[in-house]
Amino acid sequence: MIITTRFLKNIGILFLGLSMIIGCSKENDSIDDVDNEISKEEDKTEEPVAETPEEEVSEDETLLNAAEFIQSEESLSISAEALETIDDTFVAMLSDEDGKITFFVPSNEAFAEFLTSLKEYTDVLDFDEDLEKEILAQVLKYHAIIGGANFSTELSNGSIFETLQSEEIKITVDGDVYILDTTQLQARITTADIEVANGVIHIIDKVLIPESVLADLFPKASLIHLINNSEDLSMFSDAIVEAGLESRFNDGEYTIFAPTNAAIEELFATLGDEYNSFSDFTNILEKQALEEIILGHAIAQVIVRNDLKVGELPTLIADDSIAVVEGAGGLALQDASKDEANFIDFDIEASNGIIHTIDKILIPQKALLLIN
Repeated sequence: MIITTRFLKNIGILFLGLSMIIGCSKENDSIDDVDNEISKEEDKTEEPVAETPEEEVSEDETLLNAAEFIQSEESLSISAEALETIDDTFVAMLSDEDGKITFFVPSNEAFAEFLTSLKEYTDVLDFDEDLEKEILAQVLKYHAIIGGANFSTELSNGSIFETLQSEEIKITVDGDVYILDTTQLQARITTADIEVANGVIHIIDKVLIPESVLADLFPKASLIHLINNSEDLSMFSDAIVEAGLESRFNDGEYTIFAPTNAAIEELFATLGDEYNSFSDFTNILEKQALEEIILGHAIAQVIVRNDLKVGELPTLIADDSIAVVEGAGGLALQDASKDEANFIDFDIEASNGIIHTIDKILIPQKALLLIN
C-alpha cells in the first residue's frame, strides 16, 4: 500500500484536532472542578450554623436570700450579729426562699445609736439571757413584714403594715420614705429596694421599737428620781427631803403637781425675809406645815392630761382636796387660798406615776392656817 504525502498530512491534521479536543475537555473539567470547589465553599458559608441553646438562668437563683445578704454586707454587720444572737427561727424565715418578706434593716450607725441609748446593754452580745434574747427577737421581728415583697413604690403615705412581731408600723412619705414605730420617732429609708431571693430589703437609719418591749429597754425613772434630777424642780426636791417624804412616794402610783422653782420663790417672797429656803422651817408647826404642803400636791392615782376634768381631786392629806377649774388659759388648779395654779408641762411619765408642773405652790387648808 502506497502512503502518499497527502495521506500523512491528513493523518497529522486528524491527530492535532483530537489533541485539541481532548485538551479543551480537560481544561473544562478543571474549570468545573474549581467551580465546584468554590460552590462548595459558598454553600458552607451560607449554611446556617446551629446555635447551642444557652441555659436559662433563673434570676432568683442568682440572688442571695435576705439572711445571706445581711451577712454579706459590712454595713449591716451589727444586724447580722443580732440575728446570730437570737434563736434560729427568725433566721430560718429570712433564709426561706419559698416565701416573700419585706425587711427593714438598721444600718450599723442606727444600731450603734440604739445601743448607746440603752442603760443595760452596750452590745448585742449583752442580750445573753433567754428573756433578753426574746426582747431582741421581738425588736428584729418588728422590722419584718411577711407575705409579700413591698418595694418603695408600694410604700404609700399613710399605709399601715402588720409586722411579724404582730404590732403595726406606719409609712409616711415626705420626699423620703419614713417608718413610724410606737415611739413616734421616724426611721428614714436610706437605701431602698434591695431585691433578694425571697423578697426585698430596705436599709433604715433607726432601730424600730415595738410597744411590748419599750419598758424593758427603756425603764422609766421613779417620781422621786425625776424630781431630784430636774433642774427646774430642785427647790421642790429640797422640800421633799426637808419634810422626810422621799420614801413616801416609793410605794404606789401617784400624780404629782410639782411647782417650779419660780413658783416656790414667790412663796418665800410672800412669807418674808425670815424664809429663804425650806431649811428655815425649823419648829414643829413649820415642819408640819411643810409636810402638809408636799402631800397636798399629790393624789393617789395616775391622771394624764386627757383625763383631767373639772372637779375635786382628793390629795394625800385626809379630808383634803384640790379643785380642777377652768382658768383664763385653760384648766387650772385651785387650793385653799382660792388662787389658781396654771399648768406649765403635762404628762412627765415615771415608773410609778406622772408629773404635771405648775406655776404656783399649792397651800392646803391646814397648812394655810399654820402659815397664817
